[in-house]
Formats: sequence, structure tokens, C-alpha cells
Amino acid sequence: MPCLPVIRMFGHLSFPSIFRIPAAVAAGGFLFSFNLSAQNAQQPKENIHEGYSIHQSIDLGGRIADINGSEPMYDTLVNMQSGPRILQQTMEMHAVPGQPHFFLYDTLLLTNMGYGGDPINSTVLRMSKGRIYDFQGMFRRDRQYFDYNLLANPLIPPDVTSNGYTFPQVLQTPHLYNTVRRMLDTSLTLMPLSKVSYRAGYSSRINQGPTFASMHNGAEAQLLQNWRVSTDYWFGAVDWKPAPRTTFTFKETITHYKGNINWQLAGPYLQLPNGNPVTLGYDQVQLPTCNDGNQPIVTSTTNPVTANPTCAGFQQLSRYSPNRAIFPTEEARFQSSQIQHVQMNGRVSYTGANMNLPQFNENFLGLDDFGIRQWNITGYSKGQRINVSADFGLTWQLSDRFSISEQYDFWYFRQPAINYLSEIDHFDDVNPNVPSMLDPPGAAQPASITLANNYFGQKLETNTFRVEWKPTSWSVFSLGYRYGYRRINFVMPLSTDFFANGADYSVSIHENGGIFGAVLHPTNQWKIDGTIEAAYLDNAWVQIDPRQRQRYQLHVFWNPVSAVTVTASYDDLELHDNQALINHQAHSRTGTVGVDFAPGEHYAIEVNYGHMGNFTQTGICYASSNPPPNAPATAPASCGANIYLGNAYYNEPTEYALVDFIYTPASKIKADAGLRVNAVHGSANFYNTRQVPGTLQSQYYTPFVKVAWTAPQGWGFRGEWNYYGYGEGAGVGPTLPRAFHTNLYTLGFHYEF
Repeated sequence: MPCLPVIRMFGHLSFPSIFRIPAAVAAGGFLFSFNLSAQNAQQPKENIHEGYSIHQSIDLGGRIADINGSEPMYDTLVNMQSGPRILQQTMEMHAVPGQPHFFLYDTLLLTNMGYGGDPINSTVLRMSKGRIYDFQGMFRRDRQYFDYNLLANPLIPPDVTSNGYTFPQVLQTPHLYNTVRRMLDTSLTLMPLSKVSYRAGYSSRINQGPTFASMHNGAEAQLLQNWRVSTDYWFGAVDWKPAPRTTFTFKETITHYKGNINWQLAGPYLQLPNGNPVTLGYDQVQLPTCNDGNQPIVTSTTNPVTANPTCAGFQQLSRYSPNRAIFPTEEARFQSSQIQHVQMNGRVSYTGANMNLPQFNENFLGLDDFGIRQWNITGYSKGQRINVSADFGLTWQLSDRFSISEQYDFWYFRQPAINYLSEIDHFDDVNPNVPSMLDPPGAAQPASITLANNYFGQKLETNTFRVEWKPTSWSVFSLGYRYGYRRINFVMPLSTDFFANGADYSVSIHENGGIFGAVLHPTNQWKIDGTIEAAYLDNAWVQIDPRQRQRYQLHVFWNPVSAVTVTASYDDLELHDNQALINHQAHSRTGTVGVDFAPGEHYAIEVNYGHMGNFTQTGICYASSNPPPNAPATAPASCGANIYLGNAYYNEPTEYALVDFIYTPASKIKADAGLRVNAVHGSANFYNTRQVPGTLQSQYYTPFVKVAWTAPQGWGFRGEWNYYGYGEGAGVGPTLPRAFHTNLYTLGFHYEF
């Protein structure tokens, strides 16, 4: 499989491109690049046992990881560690015709891979029995470690010192992740070949583990966030096939979400003069001010250092917010080509969901910017989501050369909710003018109640009509028109920084667009497909929503001779909003070209190159403690308290290349060597003078060599070398370096029986 589409799959992430390929690269470390058993000229004799033809194989081995440089960054991108492994294990059982066998199944397939320490491992089970049933099950486990130390990092300079104490720099990301996902998928089909068949299934997603988070309240506190989030999904469906080319389906699904997340204070800890622990936060880019006017550090000779009790700080903080949600959905659909020259499909579904936060608790002890020594917040929240969606599509073949198609899509959801919060504050009654964490919390203030009935709703309708013309046997042209309507309703009665009197408004957006497509296949060796789409919208809900949208797509396939295959593709999405003070422009452009050269059975060469450019620019109002260069002296009144008006931009050109050489000198020996390169040459606005580009200017190299030897009687041996090298083209910043290079060796043996 070519590697370029894998990169594109991660294109929706907000992080730079270097984070878009690790999953594919890591998975490639334990998935077999070539099948050892397929090369064996002397296959083991067929094993017949109790009416089944049985074939089993096992691949055992281990990995040796020689890590140099930043281990946290290596674990973020690769996370392959040393140790023994079950690289892969398979078992296949097929019933032998005419022989008695176990009544439960005719075919069974079991596969395991990655167990023993790899970050991704899985088990697949498939069972079937003729026309009676078909069962598929899969379990996957995924260790997610993330420590890109520039994320949410305050970038503390090295000279923030008070009374001999230098506030420490933050060397890892304050939002570090170390979680595990466990995913289970099962599906059962009864009587799959009958006119009426039944399907049922269950899926589970569990994400749990520790992460770090942060909270600002005068000081930026580090919080330990413990996750235990699960989603359970059940479905049942009935398929009715009254005619050979017609199917009706009714499906019921239930999704249940359960989120148990709690937060606790995580330090770093100093002490108060009375010895009690306290944290002044981790974001001191300059000395914090204190209520008594003195320095934040009383003395640096104690262990731990003694802090000024009149500074804003955290002594205790805890938060607990269990979330529950259930989404039942009924869906009916059909597809039919029973009527001559007509193909139809349709679907309608309804969801009535309930979301519930039965109890919210937050407790704080310390001192905030408003002199509060302690607070207790309790509350609850409830919401609903009523969703109705439907679509209908029809294609009518008018003649051998002309056809028309119509596609209508409808989506309407409403989301009412109620939120209730009660906050009880305690001030410093001993020294109200100079509050201190040495003084006990004062009397409880009257509860501050926040009650809000919010509402959010959206209706979407899209109608697409196409005419298709086939002038020759090798060419097809299509022309289409699309109309879209979108209406958004938003009600939020609370005052915010942006909505001084709350919000209650509606937005209507109309879209008109055209689509042109061409399919040119002059020969089986030369194929060209392309589409052009352009649309205009008369309104936008948020600033970065486009009012003009164009998309250009092109795919080329060329097979000049049997040994050479050339593929190329281009995808350009252009988004614009040219309103005054916005001037939003964005594009996502991807171009790829690949060449496969396989002149014979002994060797093959694959070369792929891809370029992806993501760019966005929009007008923004902002505030800055340091005047930015070339900024206007004053901003328009519409910018409010933000004194500067400028253009925020983000440019991320990314290049990818792959060279892979496969050599098979004999039927029992196979070698594979190549190089993967991912390079980013990006730029962006840096309003913080200490900020560095990080992955926005980086290179990621992964050369590899793999050798496999198939021995007689089902034995085989393999060896792999993978090199992972990551570096950045700019300064490191006030953090630990992120560059690393690692040699990863994999050794294993294969046995099949």
C-alpha cells in the first residue's frame, strides 16, 4: 500500500505534520512487510484433524531499542521499546467437505500481534458456518504517550529570580498524556444469504490513565487529571431482500458514554512560613506580585523554599465531574435497482439523546487575585440532543449516453440544556486589606447562583443535481448544481467577555455551487479523473467560516509497460472570506506522484513523493505586552479592549518521500531496504518572543532494512533494522532538546504447522 494516503489521513489534526505519521510508522514496526510462508517452496503437509484442515503459524522474537537524545519525544512519535514479543500468531481452520466436524463452525480464523510490549497490539477472531451465521470480533490496545514539551509551555526564561531562588523552567509539557485505549468490536450476522437476515453487534471504547492539565486563578496551577472514559455501543438490524436487487434495513443503535474524570493539585510545591505546602504556579515568566508588596520568595535556604503567603497560590484543589450520556438511534434505509435504468437509495434516522452531569464539585484552598481564601462550587447540568436526518438519492439512466442523478440530504438537531452552579466563597476576615494564606478562611459568603437555560440548534439541507454525458466508451463528463441551506439558533443568557448581555440570535446561510467532473480512460494503461467544485455562501457563522470555496481534484494512472506503473494526484481546497477586517484566506494543497518498477520476480523499486501545504491567514484583534513590529498604533473600535489589529497566519509546507527496494535473489530469501523522509518548512506568527518553531521546522528520517529467510519444514527467520531520526531546524527554546535518533532492531523466527 502506498504510504502517501496515510499522511493525508491525519490532516485534520492541528499539530504540525510531523505528528501525522507516527501511528503509521509505529504500526509498520510490527506488521509484517512480507509473508515468510509464501516464499516457502516446501510447504508443510496439510494437517487434517477432526474434520478440519488446520494451518497455524507463530512468529516470536524481540526488539532492541538503542535510544539517543530525547526519550520523551521518541516515546511520543514511536514508543517501541526493548523486550521479547509475540510478533504474530495465526490459526486457520476450514471444514473438509464430506468429513464430520464440530457443529459450531465451518471456518475459524484467529490472529494475534504485538503482544509483549508494543504500544499497539490486537486480536482478531472470525467464525462462520455456511448459511447460518458469520461472526467477527476484534480487540485492540493502544498506548498513547504524548510529551511534546512546547505544548502549553510558558517558556520561562532562566533569570526569574527572587531572594536567591530561580523559578524552574518547565522541561516537559504541562499537558502530558500517558493513557491507554482498549477497543473491542464484535459483529454477528444470522442467515446472511437469506431473504431476511439479522445483524447484531457490540463495541466498547475505554480510555484511561493519567494526564496533566492546568488551571489559572492568579497563578497557573498544574493539575493531575485521572481519566476513565468509556463508550459502549450496541446495535441490532434486520435486512429484508424482497427482490434480487432491493434491500430494506431497519437498525437500532444505542451509544452510552460514561466519563469519570477528576483533577487534583500536582505542584510544584514550595512551603509557607508555617510549613504548609503551597504552589505559586508553574508559569512565572516574571516575578509574581504579592499583596504586601514584598518579593514572592521569603527565603531560599529552606527545603523546600519558603514562599510569601500574600501571593496568589494554591494549597489544595480538587474537582470531580462525572458525565453520562445515552444516544438511542432508530434508522431505516433502502437501496434498489429493481426498476429498469433506475437506482435509488434512501435513509431516515432519529436520535433522542440525554446528557447528564449529575454532580459537579470543586474545592479550592489558597489565595486568588480577588482575595478569596477558599471556595466550594457545586452544581449539575442536563441536556438533550434531538436529531433527525434523512437523505434520498436517485440515478436515472436515460440512454446509453445520458443519465441524471439527484441527491437530497437533510440534518436537523436541537440541543436544549440547563446549567446550575452554586459558589460559596470565604475571604480573609483577619486582614481583608492584605489577605494571606497564613490567615484562616473567613465566614462563608452568601451563595452565588448561576442558572442558565441554553439552546443550540442547527438545520442543514443540501440538494445536488447532476447530468452525466458519455460521448465515447472511454470518456464521461458530468455537470452539477448544488444548493445548501444552513440555519443556526443560539441562546445563552449569561454575560461573557464577548456577549455582555448574553446571546440570542439566529444565522441563515445559503450556498450555491457548481460541480464539473471528467473521467478519461483512453486505454487500460492510461486513466485520468478530475473534478472542479466552486461554491459561494452569503453569510458566515464564525470568522474563519468561508464564504467562497473551491476544490480541484485530479488523479492520473499510467502503465506504459507491464513493469512500470505511474500514479499522480492533486487536491486543492481553497477557502476565503473577504469581508472587511477579516480577509480570511486558507488552503490545503496536496500533490503526490509515485512510480512502481517491477521488471521481474527478483527485484522491485517503489518511489513516492508528496507535497502538502496547509495555509491560513485571517485578521485578528489582539493585545500584547510588547508592541509588535509594523502594527498599527490604534485598532478600530470594534476590536474592544484589544489594541492591535493584524494578520494571523500559519503556513505549513510539508514534503514526504519514500524509496523502497525489494530484492528476492532466491525463493527462500527476501530483502527490503528503503528510506522515508518527512520534512516541514513552516512559519507562523510568534507573539511570544521566546517561542520557537518546534515541529513547524523539522525533519523526520526513517531508513530501514529487512531480511527474511525461509527454511525447510515451515521454519523461517527474519531481521529488521529501523532508524528513527528527528531534528528541528531552529532553536530549542527554554526547554529540554527534542531531537533524537534511535536504532531499533527486530529479530524473530517463524514456524508454521
